[in-house]
Amino acid sequence: MHKSLNPVGPTAVLAAALLLTLVSASAFAAPKRLATAKPDNCVACHGKEQVLPAGHPKTAKMTFANCLECHPKDGPSSLSGKLPLSHKHHLSGANCVQCHGKSKKKEPVAAEVCHTCHEPEQLARKTSGIKPQNPHTSKHYGTSLDCNNCHHQHEKSEDFCIQCHTFNFKLP
Repeated sequence: MHKSLNPVGPTAVLAAALLLTLVSASAFAAPKRLATAKPDNCVACHGKEQVLPAGHPKTAKMTFANCLECHPKDGPSSLSGKLPLSHKHHLSGANCVQCHGKSKKKEPVAAEVCHTCHEPEQLARKTSGIKPQNPHTSKHYGTSLDCNNCHHQHEKSEDFCIQCHTFNFKLP
């Protein structure tokens, strides 16, 4: 009869794999979404996860305008597409309750709520120079496309138009 070269049984191997999976998952778990977290309190949501590079200035009392001093919109260190919109809104002074209300549901904010600060026609004028197509006034939807089709608060935004077109928009 052939002896196994592995002195550890299959149950022990399975247990070790499960433990490794749990430890790995908790080390890289998604951040908590705490409505009460202050913009400078990364630990409140991210825990001990290092979210800023070593040597980054303290973010206490920073605003999004302060971020733009080192990370200009069109520069190589731009935060566009890297900083979740929830962070940008928080650093701009908008808290969770202002958009989501007191609901604890994790649903996208209705476009009408977005429009209280980001009026569609004004936004379309602001982005009129984007080529080849202004993303805020399309030939298909005008200015009525739901903001949530492209812009996501707590996850990476996506280019809704890429389903049919190759505009390659840079999304905040």
